[in-house]
Amino acid sequence: MVRTAVECANQVARTLSFDSKETFAVKLAVDEAFSNAVDHFSGSADDEQVHLEFYVEGDSLVVSIREKGIPFDQSRAERFTPGDLESANKPGLGSLLMLNAMDSVELFVHGRQGKEVRLTKKLRYGAIPADLLGTRPVRRREKRPTVADPEIRLARVEDLSEVCRLAWRCYGFTQEGLLYDLEALTRKVESGEFKSVIAVDPESGALIGHEGFKYHDPSVKVPELGLAFVDPAYRSPGLPLKMARFLYDRAIAEGDRGIFDCSVTTHTFSQKAMQEMGSRPCCLMLGIAASGMQARELATSKQEKGSVMNHYFAIDRSPKTIFIPERHRAMAEDIYRWMDVPREFGHSETRAPEGESSVSVFPLPDELNVAFIVVHAIGKDSEREVSEGLQQCRAERKDAVYLFLPADVPASPFLVDRCENMGFFLAGVMPHVHGGQDRVLLQFVDIPIDFDAIRIYGDMSRQLKSYVMSEQERVRSLR
Repeated sequence: MVRTAVECANQVARTLSFDSKETFAVKLAVDEAFSNAVDHFSGSADDEQVHLEFYVEGDSLVVSIREKGIPFDQSRAERFTPGDLESANKPGLGSLLMLNAMDSVELFVHGRQGKEVRLTKKLRYGAIPADLLGTRPVRRREKRPTVADPEIRLARVEDLSEVCRLAWRCYGFTQEGLLYDLEALTRKVESGEFKSVIAVDPESGALIGHEGFKYHDPSVKVPELGLAFVDPAYRSPGLPLKMARFLYDRAIAEGDRGIFDCSVTTHTFSQKAMQEMGSRPCCLMLGIAASGMQARELATSKQEKGSVMNHYFAIDRSPKTIFIPERHRAMAEDIYRWMDVPREFGHSETRAPEGESSVSVFPLPDELNVAFIVVHAIGKDSEREVSEGLQQCRAERKDAVYLFLPADVPASPFLVDRCENMGFFLAGVMPHVHGGQDRVLLQFVDIPIDFDAIRIYGDMSRQLKSYVMSEQERVRSLR
């Protein structure tokens, strides 16, 4: 039956969209675990069986092999050591193969019910097909209950498991990984790094909506608005805006400096909503939206690799002096005027900077396939360090690289010029984002961008999009 067990594992892996390497790993682990179960099978009764089960739990495939064989103490098992000739004929190679093939291998002893080997392997986002889920798609024209006046409040710790389930019901595994890790989500909420707001149907008590603030640097107090979703089984007109207003009011009351959001350009709904809230466009980041994001088990649309329009809602409007290259000054002045953030534009230095440089490269999650390069301090080595970071990202075949430069130092325009010679071009400006500093944001895009497919809401966003397009062409001509 080993061959049948392995073929079953093969079919399960293919159903869950594992690639060839991952499928081989699952087959290998099942082969070893099932063979071990057969080897230790007691055979004392005709009705005894080896039970092989495949199921999805959370964001992982779990393979369970149960039998009533000889009791086994894993802690006393001999270990196989690769390269050690003396261990070549000892048991343990199968356990090593299983450990290398799967994310976890666990042994459970269930008393008179025998023992169980449990193999676990994490799934990719969006991998679960509809027939494995307990939820069903919401059909068009299906009558849904309307919740006219939902209760909107901060999520409590006991609500977070339902937040995870709601994210799954709405988008499968296409949302941010934090929403599928209950322990991590709980830590973020308890530490204040994430504020989770929920909407509850007062009649049924069902959680029907979610939105949140991510504090990337809690000391700066500039959260990113996001992770918004509403249960498609309910109607609640204007619910995302109601939850956003709740969060905006808390940010103002708690003295936050401002609020960012990243609105996709595959449609204009979120852009329109943010501008109606008073947020204003400040950056167009090309090629950052994840590709192939589709909840196949739900009636949601596929989002191709795309772009986002960043908006900013200013709370802190304290004046300061920044340094922007002369050719970008008019566009920067317009953006700051839209946001109602007062800025003086200082005289730029044209000579190379001195002093110590500090540059970091931050790859974003795999499904985005992009990276950030953040210049914390401009110094004599900044140009070289940015160039090396860009080459590293290109060697890793990143779709795009986004460069954040401090705007409050006179040397910033000099470094902007040098980076544009590398192929970076302007994306926009961001107030307060790193250590309270304003940032000039440049981008290097290594994939074709269909500008006609970028859907923009409002005259301000159209002006910014036009400028970014012209800058990409200008920088391309320099190369």
